[in-house]
Amino acid sequence: MTARPHITPRHPRRARRGSALLLVLIAMILLAVLSTSAVMGTMQEFKAGRNMLVQQRALTIAEYGLNGTLESWPSTRSTMAVGAIDSSKVAVVTGDTARVAVMRLNGTTFLVSSLGRSSVGNGQLESQRQVAMLVRMSAPTMIPGGAMSLLGNIDMQGSAAVSGKNTPPTGWTGCAAARDTFAISYKPGASVDSVQGPKTLTVGGNRADASLNSAGALTTFGGETWASLAARANISATNSSNPSPSGSATACTYGSNNWGEPKRTGGGVVVGCQSYFPIIYSTGDLSLSSGRGQGLLIVDGSLRINGNFTFAGIILVRDELVALGTTKIFGSVVSRNADNQTTSITGNASLTFSQCAVNQALGVLGQPSRSKHRSWVQLF
Repeated sequence: MTARPHITPRHPRRARRGSALLLVLIAMILLAVLSTSAVMGTMQEFKAGRNMLVQQRALTIAEYGLNGTLESWPSTRSTMAVGAIDSSKVAVVTGDTARVAVMRLNGTTFLVSSLGRSSVGNGQLESQRQVAMLVRMSAPTMIPGGAMSLLGNIDMQGSAAVSGKNTPPTGWTGCAAARDTFAISYKPGASVDSVQGPKTLTVGGNRADASLNSAGALTTFGGETWASLAARANISATNSSNPSPSGSATACTYGSNNWGEPKRTGGGVVVGCQSYFPIIYSTGDLSLSSGRGQGLLIVDGSLRINGNFTFAGIILVRDELVALGTTKIFGSVVSRNADNQTTSITGNASLTFSQCAVNQALGVLGQPSRSKHRSWVQLF
């Protein structure tokens, strides 16, 4: 008989109940961790991107404040004292502002800083950035050849006085030292008659200036010309102007009859107009009998002053100047004598050279520009 093969009995397979559930739970945990990580990473990137956007927005607002200040530079900053600060607030849109501060470092240089703030009022999004730049003022320069410069004859009589000694107007402070000049600088060949009266006085002497023989003499002043200065006038003078400052201790009421306030002491001083130096232009002859003013006066004709009139700054006259009475002028006068008549200063009229008054009058023509070297910096 054939022996049967031995068959080993199989052990019954153990039941693995719950193993699938465990695998599912592990997979779910892994997926939850991965998805949470992805969400957290996305949120972090979103917040970082949003913060960078808000920070860049604050930086842009700060730069907007700088550029806006440069574009709307007021002429009154020419009268700021060294170390003084002029601040202003620029609103861009709701919640976005720039606080701008302008400090005068010296006669021609200013430091402008701008603090830009975005999303103001939202504690989670608010951001600040501050930038600064150096600004230099570029104004036409004028070094007068005399308290009065002219191309024709001049006649002085009575107690009239012309002084080339540099003297600030009465009560003016903060004026830098400057050299004296001649009392009268005239074209060679012109007649200077100053001995008609016993009290007639010139301080600084007279000079025949050969440069006044050149074509176009007394029509160019640094980077400006007679025509360009007239084109920038903000007041049109009439033949019967008697200017007087109008305003208060803190404000100036601008108008055609307000030529600024040259007085610094005494009664009736309009303090709010002391920093106002307008450019006044007359298209023809101009007569003044009273009042006061300061700045740059341009007359395309003859100028006649008769009475108690005071002016500080620069006077440019195409034809001739006739000063009578108690006229007081601080600064410098240019008379081209285009119609070949004689300039006349008589009575108690006085003309005193003042570089300070000249500089203040030219200061309104200054144009701010960024310094060429390292003009911009981000502070934070």
